[in-house]
Amino acid sequence: MATSSITHNFVISNPESVERFVAAIEEAEYDRTPKRTLPGRQLTDSNEILALMAKRKKANV
Repeated sequence: MATSSITHNFVISNPESVERFVAAIEEAEYDRTPKRTLPGRQLTDSNEILALMAKRKKANV
């Protein structure tokens, strides 16, 4: 899996490599893509949820 490599330990012993690693992490922190707001709303009424699920089931038949 791709995420398994994240859990491995690694050693950076060269001071120049340490500085490059820290700079890359700091740059990644500031280079985040903004979160997008998606249209929608939260359903809390059970009847409304059931109606939506029935509509979905009918569309996928």
